[in-house]
Amino acid sequence: MSARPLTAMKSAAAWMLASTLSLGGLSFACDEVYADPVTTPTFSPFSGIPDSGLTSTRTRPVACTSAPRENSPCVQPGSICEQGQSPDQRCNTIYVCASDVAYGSYWTEQAPPRCTLECPDPAQIADGAPCDVGDAGGDEAELHCTTAAGTCVCTTGRDGAHAHARKWVCTKPADDCPATRPLLGQPCFGQHSCDYGSCESKRGMRMICEDEVWQTEIAECD
Repeated sequence: MSARPLTAMKSAAAWMLASTLSLGGLSFACDEVYADPVTTPTFSPFSGIPDSGLTSTRTRPVACTSAPRENSPCVQPGSICEQGQSPDQRCNTIYVCASDVAYGSYWTEQAPPRCTLECPDPAQIADGAPCDVGDAGGDEAELHCTTAAGTCVCTTGRDGAHAHARKWVCTKPADDCPATRPLLGQPCFGQHSCDYGSCESKRGMRMICEDEVWQTEIAECD
């Protein structure tokens, strides 16, 4: 082989190596092409970059303005409509707006009432006084009643760490809150955060008026 063809081959090899490096490290093997991944900076919402305001994809609930019927149409899937008169959610009927590809959005009963106890005359209820639920279910049983002293619950405490002898424990909501716990899905106006025994009983609730609909709010208990 002459020196000229060899020089040409070396030049071609050098050109191919330079081209490969200029393409970001491409390599060829078994007819497949591999390349180093391309990365871009990741920005944190806490890095000082202005927030566009779109920080949540939560769907606004729709207020329940009338009693739903099973399988009747509803507007916004995921909306909840509570029907009943008890401050205890277990004593009321809970409807949820479900969605089906074939039938669209419809109300379905998620939970029927599951209470057998009835509240005594409010005059017989006193905060801290002993109470009795009979054979309704041991320590887990509770009776929730609305009185002039607020929402009073015949309870043994919210959990094992806060257990006590069964007694009436009353929580009076703030002055700008309804005296009786609002039902889930009811329309509301303004900004309100209202407590109805959320930290004193097993099924007490804290309610918040948000998006003009009453919803549950996570309670922060000591």
